[in-house]
Amino acid sequence: MDGYKNFCVNLKLKSTLITLFQSDTLFGHICWAIRYLKWDGEKGCQKLEEFLSNYDKNPLKPPLLISDGFPKDFLSKPIIRPITQEELETILEDNDLVESSYKIKTIKKMTLIPKEVFEELNQQTITSFGLFKKLFRRFEEIEKDRFKKEVVFHNTINRISNTVTSGLYQQEELFFKPGFDEFEVYLKTNYFSKQDLERIFGFIAKSGYGRDKSTGKGNFFVEIVDNGEIKGANTTNAFMTLASYIPHQNAPIEGYYDIVLKYGKLGGDFAKSDPFKVPLIMFKSGSTFYDKDYSSDKIYGSLLKKVHRKNPNIKHYAYAFPIGVNIEDVRDE
Repeated sequence: MDGYKNFCVNLKLKSTLITLFQSDTLFGHICWAIRYLKWDGEKGCQKLEEFLSNYDKNPLKPPLLISDGFPKDFLSKPIIRPITQEELETILEDNDLVESSYKIKTIKKMTLIPKEVFEELNQQTITSFGLFKKLFRRFEEIEKDRFKKEVVFHNTINRISNTVTSGLYQQEELFFKPGFDEFEVYLKTNYFSKQDLERIFGFIAKSGYGRDKSTGKGNFFVEIVDNGEIKGANTTNAFMTLASYIPHQNAPIEGYYDIVLKYGKLGGDFAKSDPFKVPLIMFKSGSTFYDKDYSSDKIYGSLLKKVHRKNPNIKHYAYAFPIGVNIEDVRDE
């Protein structure tokens, strides 16, 4: 992308996690970090206003694009045409269908695949047969328990008297196993320097990320790496988004996708009074969309307005983080 620099943000957890690393949530944390940090010759509020105004001035050349956060060396599994029963039987060969049922169900439910597998498949046309075959043959090394969910009990605090009440409440937290506690977030920016990003993510690392960050959740070490670009296909007919995404007007919408219903919540100074945004339906990371005119400098999505019932200045990050792919085209079959 002309004028853009690519970075990879490496995050190594120091605590449990409640909120997963999602592009729109990360963007909100970035905005509050800009607001609270000191900038040369500018107050944080001025810097943030300037940053966000660039999205309004030129929506198709935003100052920053950000992906979801992925476990180190993994990416979203491309969402493409479902595999047929005939193709599945060909892949199984002499394997018993019943004995292989766990593998089959698990592969179908996978949302992540190794980055090297994606890049290898993306050298040619990504097909349902080729993707499933690759995952089936490498199942044992790919399918590993990376984390466990545990219900943690907490005391209820009376905020008026600042004392513990007799009630307990429970909360599900993610405990990542050693070796699986590192994440990668991809960035493209024509606005921030590497030093700026180090300050911003350093602030987030210290103040915490996501739900219950004030109690130490979402705490991590951070490292910014140059040239963190993911190579797309040489010949493309579509793109895959690595971020939750809502198409802008006239953007291509024909493809394969899953959706997620987002209940956005405000943070920072806005967290105490009417913090809830309107619900939004977004395409999940991994969704693919046909676009014969795809190029690496093409932008999809927008910074959505009118997402809060009372405050018109509130916005929601809904840009795709597109990677060029070549998927089988069965639209005319």
